[in-house]
Amino acid sequence: QRQMCIRDRHNERDPRARKRFIRGLFDSIVPSYDRLNRILSLGIDALWRRGAVKALGDMRGARALDLCCGTGDVTRLLSRAGADVVSLDFSPAMLARGIERGAIRGGAVIADASALPFPGAQFRALTIAFGIRNIPDLDAFMAETLRVLEPGGTLVILELTRPRGMFAGWAYTFYLTRVLPWVGGLVSGEPFAYSYLAGTIRTFPDPDALAARLRAHGFAWVDAKPLTLGIATLLVCGKSPVGI
Repeated sequence: QRQMCIRDRHNERDPRARKRFIRGLFDSIVPSYDRLNRILSLGIDALWRRGAVKALGDMRGARALDLCCGTGDVTRLLSRAGADVVSLDFSPAMLARGIERGAIRGGAVIADASALPFPGAQFRALTIAFGIRNIPDLDAFMAETLRVLEPGGTLVILELTRPRGMFAGWAYTFYLTRVLPWVGGLVSGEPFAYSYLAGTIRTFPDPDALAARLRAHGFAWVDAKPLTLGIATLLVCGKSPVGI
């Protein structure tokens, strides 16, 4: 299975092959995933997630879809905010871990975030935390998220990004290339997985380019807010209400 994943990793032009690779990668790091998130971010990721849910406003009674939900950290926050949450991920092992730890208690769906198994205009809010950079067919993902949002609904994207300052950029590059793969590999026993994940941060489009792409796909507005010196970014994207 590992050899198949590595072969899929090198077949970058085929989104299906890359998805198989990424699914296998995430399945392999489930046992240490939550602990490493806290270690590698020094716990700041929990604050970022809370900010992402807060950006949605009053969610009591609203239907929400947590995309690439992993083990359910954002799902748990949405539920606590009073939302009716559906949790979606293409890694069965991640969803199973989220259910086991009690973070995912409502609907759980194994599916591709670029081919959502829902009719149009079903959700007031969509969230995706630290997942969009692992989606190879971004255009399909953006079209699908816009399709399933209610008119006037909101998509919130939380993602790791690259700081713009020269010193901060240098320090972060050192962290991504040296510290993250070493610590991730030491704790998880999967150094290749964390080397790959660090590489996706270095190569993913910057927030301005991502915001422009979202607008081009039909989102009425996109606000991008840098977090913690720009090592993460929160994008809040709105779908036009009816008649506008």
